[in-house]
Amino acid sequence: MNQRPTSSVTSRELPDERNQSVLRRRVPFLFSVRFGITAWYAGVLIITLAMLGIGLRVLLIRSLDADAEKRLSEAAIEVRNQVSEPDADDGDNDGALETSPSLDVRSILLSGVSVTVVDLTNNEVKYHQGDLSNLWPTEEDINDFRTASKPTLNTYRIDGYAIRGYTLPIVSEKDVDPRTGLHLVIGVIFTSESLSGTTHMLSQLSQALILFGVIGGATASIGGWSLAGRALAPVNRFIDSADDIAKDRTAASLRRRLDVPQTGDELAELGNTFNDMLDRIEQSFKTQQRFVADASHELRTPLTSIKGNVDVVRKQLSSGRPIDPQDLAEALGDVSRESERMSRLVTDLLSLARTDGDPTRKVTESDVVSLDLLAREAVRTAEVLLDGQELILNSEKEVLIHGDGDALVQVMLILLDNAIRHTPAGGRVCLTISEDVDPQDKVPCARIDVDDTGCGIAPEHLPHLFERFYRAEGHRARTSGGTGLGLSIALSIVRAHNGWIDVASTPGQGTNFTVWIPQRFG
Repeated sequence: MNQRPTSSVTSRELPDERNQSVLRRRVPFLFSVRFGITAWYAGVLIITLAMLGIGLRVLLIRSLDADAEKRLSEAAIEVRNQVSEPDADDGDNDGALETSPSLDVRSILLSGVSVTVVDLTNNEVKYHQGDLSNLWPTEEDINDFRTASKPTLNTYRIDGYAIRGYTLPIVSEKDVDPRTGLHLVIGVIFTSESLSGTTHMLSQLSQALILFGVIGGATASIGGWSLAGRALAPVNRFIDSADDIAKDRTAASLRRRLDVPQTGDELAELGNTFNDMLDRIEQSFKTQQRFVADASHELRTPLTSIKGNVDVVRKQLSSGRPIDPQDLAEALGDVSRESERMSRLVTDLLSLARTDGDPTRKVTESDVVSLDLLAREAVRTAEVLLDGQELILNSEKEVLIHGDGDALVQVMLILLDNAIRHTPAGGRVCLTISEDVDPQDKVPCARIDVDDTGCGIAPEHLPHLFERFYRAEGHRARTSGGTGLGLSIALSIVRAHNGWIDVASTPGQGTNFTVWIPQRFG
């Protein structure tokens, strides 16, 4: 009986549309950029209108309170000017407050203010006029202000009426409290007005603000939705075009480009950037196609040769005919050479694959290497490749850089091997190590020059030398024995050292490869 595995995975654990939130699936527009922009736009406007409305209402309330206090205080002062303190020398006076015979409060009453004058000495209401004088002050209010010596302004609610009341104490100029030493309060003037008008005004203001807020919010939402739609219309076109390109998984789809509006804004910049990316993807795709085709061709040629030689030997063995030792040696020699060639090709492909795996890699070794010593090692190795050519090393002084010594030796060997293979017998190949200043960036560099007196390279081939499997016509053909990957490997190593390679050539006279590697010390 089979045991069930201890660990497993089910479709329930995989990302799927069913695992998305129900809200996102049922109302996807709530999660769109257009809805988000509209919501933010309308929300900011509504909050702004609300803050303005609240601020306006607060300012209006403060203004109304200040006007009411001014109006009630002026009315109380006007009444106070018509009320006098009793004369103590008058024997007939009973100590009551005296109001002017011509007390006139008609202007006060016409403004909606009610007036009440209370004599605290006799607990007597000396005067009261106005609609609110019967409601306020009450007996309790009068008792509360017996000892008050400062004017007050308060809001009261009596019998369902909201009123604002102002009290002005009448302080005796002659009588003094023997306990406190303060002048006695002998009366109080009460002025009051109804708050119904103020309440009605504030209610209308609130309704107007709410109405304007609703209209403004609706207008902002509709306008924001429309503006966001117009602003995002190019993005939607970009999405549709990109989706069509993604669905059509052929080389032809990579030739399509987005229709970018000539507006010069951020969306146009986005479209141009996307088209630039498509250009690079298309170029990479073409390079990959060419690379695969060239690699297949390079591998097929030695495989065909090996298979042909093996088939010939096998047929001779199966026929029972004796095999000529010389024919067998030639067949095995062909197999050995083609196998060695395939081995070099696979090794070069692996080197390039490691470079492609991290195209931005840089040499991080902190060891300082001497290029002149590395050059001597490269020359000793390259001497076995000579076939009548002269190999010269020029290195007048020590040149130090930070780098990978083995990789730099490989670069020199690739360039020397390339020069030797394309220089006829009697020609000269020269390796020069020196220090120089880059003429373009003006930075100190180590310089590696490989010159030959070979056949040279035609100008139309120079821009393509570092492409993989690229070979110029004529002398630099496949029969020269190279894999077509050496210069690509050399360039990848030099770039990892933040350097670059220049090529100059004159057909029939020779070629010069110059490697520049910046020197970084301190």
